[in-house]
Amino acid sequence: PQFCHPGDTDVIHPCREYQMPRIHYFVLTDSKAGKLYGTCLTVYEEFTPSSDVPQQEGGKKLYAPRVLCLLSTWPYLSSFRTYLTQLYRLATTTDLMEAPIERYILNICEEIPAPPPGAFEVRVKIMQQQIRFWAPPAQQPIPYVSVSFKSLFECLDIGNIMFTWYTLACERKVLLVSDQLSLLTVCAEILCSLLFPMKWSHLYIPVLPRSLSPMLDAPMPYLCGISRANFPYAVQDIGDETVVVDLDRNVITVGPETPDLPPIPHKRRVKLEHALEAHAGDVFWNARGLTHEQAQAIRRKGSSAATEEMHANADALWYEKISTVDDAFSLAHAPDAANMMFTDDANSGADDALAGKQSRWDAVQEAFLRFYVAMLKEYRKFLPVEANGGTSQASWRGGNSDLRFQTEDFVLSQRPDFQPFLEELTSTQQFDDFITKRIYNAGNEPDVTFFDQSIDAKKNRSVLKFKKADTNFLHAASAHKKLSNYDAVLPNRNDVPSSACSKIGVNGRPVYQYPIWPEEFDTSLFGMPRPIPKNITAEFERRIALKAKLKARTKEIRAKRSMGDDATVSSMASYYGLDS
Repeated sequence: PQFCHPGDTDVIHPCREYQMPRIHYFVLTDSKAGKLYGTCLTVYEEFTPSSDVPQQEGGKKLYAPRVLCLLSTWPYLSSFRTYLTQLYRLATTTDLMEAPIERYILNICEEIPAPPPGAFEVRVKIMQQQIRFWAPPAQQPIPYVSVSFKSLFECLDIGNIMFTWYTLACERKVLLVSDQLSLLTVCAEILCSLLFPMKWSHLYIPVLPRSLSPMLDAPMPYLCGISRANFPYAVQDIGDETVVVDLDRNVITVGPETPDLPPIPHKRRVKLEHALEAHAGDVFWNARGLTHEQAQAIRRKGSSAATEEMHANADALWYEKISTVDDAFSLAHAPDAANMMFTDDANSGADDALAGKQSRWDAVQEAFLRFYVAMLKEYRKFLPVEANGGTSQASWRGGNSDLRFQTEDFVLSQRPDFQPFLEELTSTQQFDDFITKRIYNAGNEPDVTFFDQSIDAKKNRSVLKFKKADTNFLHAASAHKKLSNYDAVLPNRNDVPSSACSKIGVNGRPVYQYPIWPEEFDTSLFGMPRPIPKNITAEFERRIALKAKLKARTKEIRAKRSMGDDATVSSMASYYGLDS
């Protein structure tokens, strides 16, 4: 309950003024780093106190918040947002509902499958709106969130995004702050995805309830988020080592005791910054009614008055825009606008040569991936023998130094300007997890395989090309356009007791109406889930069979091959149809 009502205490107080429905998300993490995503729609419905409670003066109505929460291990945040809001509208404000609410719940939970990575797209229709569910291709296992990356780049400029990412890469304490609860989870998920091939493995609570604010004094790295309304209650708990990132105001405050960050290699920093500016540098200023060129032109004039006026006008427009982000029925979050990670906006602002080939946000993710590829391109030379195809028994923490990753040798073998960051990175928990996975499960982890193949692609480009040419690793957006589409089955209208309907509609079918969302569901109306359509189950079965063949064949090859034969496995995946 505290995550559904993050701003309240143990007692929920009704209010006298009606408030518009709002949306927020939260994330729960288990002991194995698995995530459970919650999408919450908070609505305010008329509240009638019990007879022993004194009535309000003047007979004013009271309104109490009620939260509709959808839980899933899949991060379809915006799609679930749209589904919840449309279902609530359908049930409480229309006479178009031809099945009881219970059948809609059964439908989304039991009858609509989550598509495997890169397999197909499932489309769900509700209130004449189409909601889409899909996952990126398996051979490009970049962490993703089904929300627009644009959200983060509207909140923070390029410099502050790079600083926040680098702070997380070095495992410091980071606290996000915003008036809009939904922004906290969205931006936290995007920041985590930029750490690939690493994964954030410390305390992670994108929306921190007021009652849990003492956790901000934890003696460990964390990535947390807190609403501005709760921030004053948490100030005493925020440690002096915390970096506070204000998403609404594009301001970062570094705690006085925050450990210094190692210098980022100059050449890599410049390349990363230029790539981000090229693909997303205009997003921050566009959200404030300016182009990047207009902002730079005003600054070049050197007039402090003109610069202050520009920022005042830009901030006023931005605050007006951002104030509605949590509004459940905001047009900005219509199903065809922001429920997908990549939209028609994806290619705008990119080089014409990239249009239609790689989306803007693929390019942004790839810029961070290239940083890690450049920094870690030689790491495999320092793995234990077994991890590179040998036969020795490797151990990450073993006493024999020949059976562990040679951290010190790896750092010292790199360029001097790389060494400060690599020394910091190799001491982090995320690098420990990455190397452990690489040693023990390299053949079964698509993210490890993909990262190694990205390193090979970079090396081949450098060796085989007389002139450097761009080699794009990520094509999730274009791959999405090639996916087959399957329409999900609608809620089952059959075998519903006639007494359950509210009336008979003009088309002769039963209609179900709810003045308010029901406090309890009628378990007798759920019914039995129907089988998933055969065309979808056939696709699942085909991919399972192909993966089994590939796994068996790969096991044979790995027993014989040397380190340089990775391309064999990659080509096999393509042959068996598992690269898309």
